[in-house]
Amino acid sequence: MHFREIHIKKYLFGTIAATCCFFSLCLLQSCFTGIEGTKKINMSKEDKRKAKATDEEEFFSGINALPLQEWEKGKIFIATDDKALLIYDTQQQLFPNDSVSIKGKLMQFAGVESKMNAAGDLTVVILFTDGERLLAYDTNKEFESAMTSFKSDEVPMMIDAEMVMQARKKLVGKNLWTRSNLWYDENGERIDGKKYIPVTVTAVEPGSLLFPLKVKIKDESGEEAYMFMNFGNSGTESRSFHNLFSISDIRKHYPTIEPETWDYISIGKVKSGMTKDECRLALGNPVDVNSGHDYSQTIDIWNYDNGKVLWFEDGRLVRFRQ
Repeated sequence: MHFREIHIKKYLFGTIAATCCFFSLCLLQSCFTGIEGTKKINMSKEDKRKAKATDEEEFFSGINALPLQEWEKGKIFIATDDKALLIYDTQQQLFPNDSVSIKGKLMQFAGVESKMNAAGDLTVVILFTDGERLLAYDTNKEFESAMTSFKSDEVPMMIDAEMVMQARKKLVGKNLWTRSNLWYDENGERIDGKKYIPVTVTAVEPGSLLFPLKVKIKDESGEEAYMFMNFGNSGTESRSFHNLFSISDIRKHYPTIEPETWDYISIGKVKSGMTKDECRLALGNPVDVNSGHDYSQTIDIWNYDNGKVLWFEDGRLVRFRQ
């Protein structure tokens, strides 16, 4: 073989070898410089299974809003705010200095009437009375649509009194376990509450503009507090029965958790060394999870929509921001 051909082959071989070596080093370096493949992943089936509470959903089922076509005259609603007077038409002229108040008053369904809108279509207007004045709410829906699709829990700034009664029958006297530490005093001020402790429901009252139910509870020490709740029965709603209460003692499902750790969990806090289950009990499910590895360790990062971040190594919490 000619000397020039031998020289070229040696040069090509050396170039290829150097290139392969370079890429090999890059690959090796990527394995040891942090988390590998930290892309966002969806919650696993196991996470979703743990979030389900079929028994609670079944217990609080049956409290449903009625469509307008099923309302009877005299059906009672409770006004939650005087601002309702700004969105309801009234036959009584109101002036800025008038001391008219309907907050907390019982409003009766007085029937429906039609109103022509700007487009020339007839819409359904719902009439309410408190015995002194007549309030009219325009649904902006045509007759058939309004009668079948407009529900009693959609009336602005009013609470369906019948639904409150149904919730009261289900809850008062019931022994439950809390899932939330969002407790309030009689004046609606936030107080320190606890998760996963036994309580008894002593009253159910009409709630606020945002949450129609005000559930009064008493713990084993006799301390009383309130939880604001909505009528929704889905675990995806922030203040559903499912997210506020359990009908069984959740602690029995986690017999290996130490009492000291339960103290943190009950007030919604975490500490180093906690497991994923313990952190999930304390803070709920993360909105997304990044997973990977660093050297010989498995690393997971949990992110929450309120800015909280948890770092796990081999399933144990090592750092957090809460």
